[in-house]
Amino acid sequence: MSLPLANGSNVHIAAVDGRPKILFLNGMLEVNGLDIEVSTGKISVPHARVEDANFDPSTLTELLSSKSPASLSKRIERLAVKRISAPEVALTQTIAGSEQKTVYKNVALDDIANGRVAHYSADSASFEFAMDIPDVGGGTKKERMAGSIGAVTGQDFDAAYMARLYTEKAGPDDNEAKPLYGPLSVKAIAFSDSQSRFAYDEMRSNGFSMRMPAEPLLETLEKLKSVTNPEELAPEERRAFFTRILSVVDMIGKGDMEMLGLKIDVPAKDGEDEGKQVKLAIDRMALQLDGRKLDGALHGMSMGEGGDYAKFSEASITGFSWDSTLEALKKMAQLNEQQLETFPFTTLLPEFGTFRVAGIDVDLPNPEGVSATDAESVDPTDETDASASDAPSSDEPVPSAEQPDGADQQASEPAPSEEEPTAASVPERIRFALKNYELALTKPYNGIPTDIRVSYEDLSVPVPADAQDETFVQLRKLGFEKLVLSSNLEAAWDEPNQALVIKDISMSGKDVGSLSLSGLMGGFTKEFFSGDTAMTQVALFGLTAREMKLKIEDAGGMAKAIKLYAGQNGMTEDQVRGMVTMIAAGVLQQFAADQPKLQGAVDALSRFIAKPGIFTLTVRSKAENGIGVFDLAAVSENPVLLLDKVDLEATAQ
Repeated sequence: MSLPLANGSNVHIAAVDGRPKILFLNGMLEVNGLDIEVSTGKISVPHARVEDANFDPSTLTELLSSKSPASLSKRIERLAVKRISAPEVALTQTIAGSEQKTVYKNVALDDIANGRVAHYSADSASFEFAMDIPDVGGGTKKERMAGSIGAVTGQDFDAAYMARLYTEKAGPDDNEAKPLYGPLSVKAIAFSDSQSRFAYDEMRSNGFSMRMPAEPLLETLEKLKSVTNPEELAPEERRAFFTRILSVVDMIGKGDMEMLGLKIDVPAKDGEDEGKQVKLAIDRMALQLDGRKLDGALHGMSMGEGGDYAKFSEASITGFSWDSTLEALKKMAQLNEQQLETFPFTTLLPEFGTFRVAGIDVDLPNPEGVSATDAESVDPTDETDASASDAPSSDEPVPSAEQPDGADQQASEPAPSEEEPTAASVPERIRFALKNYELALTKPYNGIPTDIRVSYEDLSVPVPADAQDETFVQLRKLGFEKLVLSSNLEAAWDEPNQALVIKDISMSGKDVGSLSLSGLMGGFTKEFFSGDTAMTQVALFGLTAREMKLKIEDAGGMAKAIKLYAGQNGMTEDQVRGMVTMIAAGVLQQFAADQPKLQGAVDALSRFIAKPGIFTLTVRSKAENGIGVFDLAAVSENPVLLLDKVDLEATAQ
């Protein structure tokens, strides 16, 4: 039996055995050789069984008759079946010129009524497809992938609504997104090619909803597929093309997806560590969609090869939204080339939200370092190489610091010059840890973020004991085995008051101290977010400085410096501290004598030097509107002029 359908689709059935619903006997079917061909692929079912179906004559007529006035979705809603089962279902699709085939085993659909499938499942599945992957020459090569899937279970699939999405356009009551499917779980997903292997323990979702399109999705996809080069379209056709793309994106309602236990094994780079595998593992990946908003997260990621690794406990993005991007694209689609010349392209930027990474731990080879293996690669029996090694040229690599001194070096061998540092000054490995990093770009105006936060907490970098770099040597002398640093930058635009609030610009080090700045700038108008360089430059002249606060906190840094200086100069720490206090007090008091308005700040700074703790200095403009750009330019020539324009407040604790 053949059933030709619309849009070139066909249904072919080799044989049907069954009975319609008669009196107290429910309808049933045994179907053999079912093939469904649609524009997107082919579904093949060698054998299927339909149990307890409402196959009365009127229902069968409406379901199968080509003269039935009912839409496809209405026909599906008429079908009521207790169970549909098939030992095997094969789905074949052609995507981007490549055929993909998936075969499901022991498929079952239960309690079908009103166009919905209450429960569906499959024991397992296998699939294969081809994909283009990068090759050594910088191009791509076709690689065949094969894989398998474990148990598949799902609930509340709305088949009738799926049919509506593809074959109908939105009606007057289709204003909100409606559920397409409910909870879904796919276990033990694995696929591999000749060298690599990918696997998930489980992929699951709580459900997904979509909204009806302005035109049937099948028509939209066919029209988009017919366009090979959008740039060659006429202006009206090009606008229609991009409008259709945006309409597909806007069909997305709410949904989520979780992928658990990802494991990837891929070979090391060609020519490097042949036979070794690079391993990547992610405990959990999560994605949530709400219309044009997106939140995503990775948890427990590790990647490494042997003793080389990079790890983090969490990477997430929250509050990301492409609402402004889609609205700007819709406006662009309606403009001609002349109008596009003045279009504010910054409005195409999405709202980036907040990006966060936590628990970073890295221990990797330094690409610029020279290992002992490299240093020992010269054949010592080669007289030419041996003589060359006695007088290395500037073009040859310098031996690693790990190579032993003495036996193979002549006593008269010249030491490396300062202009040619030894390999020991370049660490062989990159090691660091980071507790937390955040980048927040929110509250966009014309696409440009007006609320910014960039911070990192506890960046830990080891100080090598055998380092020859002078900075590391001095840090070791100060007693640091590792540096632990934190930083923060936070600022926001106060639109009603046309001000830039600098909430915090700070840097701190564990067992050292911290330095922070905050302040308020006036005259910060919307022209700074226009995206027009000329307008921004003009707006700069309207800026005013209203307030600035400096805070310095000592957490042991000064004590370490005094201890180091005392040890190097044969003095006690009390002697060094007294000397520093005396010199600082003398210099500062001399300065205050010339400028009496600085006396309060000088006294506070002197107390801080004598007994380090917390020093704060607040500078406020006497003028309500602040100090303008031209006033600041004059102050740069003679800083003393600033004292007449500001009030100073200083404290030491």
